[in-house]
Amino acid sequence: MKIAFKSTLLVSLLAGAGITAHAEGFSFYALIDGGIASTTLSGGKSGNTTTSEFITGGVAPNFFGLSAEKSLDKGYAAGIKLETGFLLNPTNSQTYAFGGNTAFNRQANLYVTGSAGKLVVGTQPNFAFNSVLMADPRAGSNYGSSLAAADIDGSLNTIETGAISYTSPAISGFTFAGEFIPQNNTAGGGAKGGNAFSATYSANGLGVTLAGYTEPQAVAVATATSGSVGGLTYKFGDFTAKGLVLSQKNKTYAKLNTTGIGGAYALNPATSFDLGFYNTKDSATNYNINTAAVGVYYKFLKDLTVYGQYANVKNSGTKSGFANFTWSSVASDMVTAGQTANTVNVGLLYGFF
Repeated sequence: MKIAFKSTLLVSLLAGAGITAHAEGFSFYALIDGGIASTTLSGGKSGNTTTSEFITGGVAPNFFGLSAEKSLDKGYAAGIKLETGFLLNPTNSQTYAFGGNTAFNRQANLYVTGSAGKLVVGTQPNFAFNSVLMADPRAGSNYGSSLAAADIDGSLNTIETGAISYTSPAISGFTFAGEFIPQNNTAGGGAKGGNAFSATYSANGLGVTLAGYTEPQAVAVATATSGSVGGLTYKFGDFTAKGLVLSQKNKTYAKLNTTGIGGAYALNPATSFDLGFYNTKDSATNYNINTAAVGVYYKFLKDLTVYGQYANVKNSGTKSGFANFTWSSVASDMVTAGQTANTVNVGLLYGFF
């Protein structure tokens, strides 16, 4: 699926990974993000703690990939894409991340593309997650965005292992996509299949995205994981306003609702800012997490950006929730009842596309 609404640095970089797949021959690409994060947990029953650590991926996933494409008859082309997410600070239990703990954990697929659209077979992104990424006010930063609630508590997969998808060509600004996730064998004796779909519109500075999904579940699980996504973006001048609405359910939450509002501002070609306010709640379990975050990005060399961000995550309910979307973190990922997590993160982001 093409990543639309490229109004922020991060989404533009991520889109580059897809663009490389449309050139004849072989292409190598990579996105590298590393930095330092200091997180202070305060309030609640556990007292105050501060942890400073090296972090892989403060604002973006780390990955490298290879694509190869060859022209076919009648204007069509076929290709393959292999992509691995990884950590700059691996642990004994976690070598890879931003995907499963294996090589080619993010993408391993064959595709055919042409005037009739694009067909992809194999491991690939979840279309509903792509819609979340497009509409998130901070483009899915790993500190201070909707991702912790959507993908951890809400159980939305970012990657689907073994899926079949189709994306239509753009028609009057509209693009439609569907994804089927077949049944897969599991230790529990099999799983029910899932699916995802999305519809996007982009024209004259306006962007709209709608998506829905169901995730594969073990046969014994009575409550399926499912959800819907709605997003709106509007660009006027150097500012892009964004809004996100996400409704999810799984075996833990009957109705987990996430809203986000904010946007991004380009001060000049080298400097940009983003800002986001989020709330995630489930009334049945008294889950209520509020997040406010801001980021600044400065491209001081070609393809190399230094950034800083601040995220405040407050648990206003009684059920513990996730505060961030990082991996191999020393600091606690959780905020308990009445607890607040304040994180300052600085890092370097390098995009090789």
